[in-house]
Amino acid sequence: MKEYKNYSVKIKALTPIWTGDAERKNTELRETGIIGSLRWWYEALIRGLGGSACDPTSDNRCPDKDGNHCDACELFGCTGWSRKFILHIESLNESFAPFIIAKPSGSKKPYFLGYYDSSGETYERNGGLLGEYNLIFYSEEDKLELIKLLLKIAAKWGLGAGVQKGFGIVHIEEDVKFSNVELPINRNFSQKKDYRLPLPRIDQFFFYRIPFKNEFISQIRKIVSSCVYKTMSDLKNNSPLNETFESYTYIPTSPWVRQSIRALFKKNSVLRHFLMGFVSDNNLKPIHLGCWSHSIVNDRNNKEKYYCTACRKGGIEKQDILEKTGSKIFVSHIYNKNTFKKGKEPEWEMKIWGWIPELPEKLGTKRGDVKNILQSNIKSEEFWKNTFGLDDNPVIVESIWEKWDIGPHILLDSRGDFYE
Repeated sequence: MKEYKNYSVKIKALTPIWTGDAERKNTELRETGIIGSLRWWYEALIRGLGGSACDPTSDNRCPDKDGNHCDACELFGCTGWSRKFILHIESLNESFAPFIIAKPSGSKKPYFLGYYDSSGETYERNGGLLGEYNLIFYSEEDKLELIKLLLKIAAKWGLGAGVQKGFGIVHIEEDVKFSNVELPINRNFSQKKDYRLPLPRIDQFFFYRIPFKNEFISQIRKIVSSCVYKTMSDLKNNSPLNETFESYTYIPTSPWVRQSIRALFKKNSVLRHFLMGFVSDNNLKPIHLGCWSHSIVNDRNNKEKYYCTACRKGGIEKQDILEKTGSKIFVSHIYNKNTFKKGKEPEWEMKIWGWIPELPEKLGTKRGDVKNILQSNIKSEEFWKNTFGLDDNPVIVESIWEKWDIGPHILLDSRGDFYE
């Protein structure tokens, strides 16, 4: 039996961290939330390298009927197989971000950033966690090197939940170096391939770091402050919070940028919802995966099945419809990357990243078309002027850092520009 060693690292939140509980509240930094985030990145990395990573939220999760488990479950555990590391969290200087309802000009629906309390009395504690925390990992030495890799990726690009809402950008107190990282891939493990939808694969990811001009930060703060609210009553009464976020490390701008990205796909609502996420409601029907239309209703002739109003097909099974899906494109808030670096002038940036899988033919758009749309707009001055309704461009466009369809090996270099 190998000896467990420990690795300790201090993290500080640049944008709020969200690790919600069963009631969807975030009162503390929860080990399960951090572990779940690390697993998500590990699954994407493993798949990009040709390994196996089950979807732990589906019926196809490990173990299989013969008791075998995938490469991701080998490290993170599954039924009958224990996780190969332990995590403890120490709160060093806990603080909270305020909950806000953001409704950028022109948006149809508001964005809820945190846990909603309709009274508005606890809004100051409901927007996620800020502050400092010590993470202590216990494992075998080779596993600790792998955990360092995963932690560094997650801290730089998204740690915890709610990353699509701007959460999860973290400063690590000391530079994390890892060495001799080997991802143990079992080529003999035969994984089921009957997933309805593609799963995240790191070689289909894209990453952007967007630097902002300091002289525009005060204008952006004013724009945000006039469009954020404590409660829906305040929103209906046009009584904004008028919080300028000058005392925070971030400005809650993700909704503004997400709205602009959504608008790039306005001609194809199904594609837009597939990329940016959706939940079926009274105004939006589930998608029929047979014809890729928002067209599913209950089948009056079979209470257990569904009917498609587009292709006129009945008797549709549950696994052939899509009632909701999460966003595949993630946008951080703008944050000061030098907040915790002594003697450094403020440098404001945001991150846009995600993964674009090969798209079903019936969507009418190819993956390459989506890539071209995002590339041409994210590096466009007009895109950023329109996003914030400014007369001038607030982004240092020529300094935007961009990576598409990366080779997984670049993540194994702790000194590479991916982690700058």
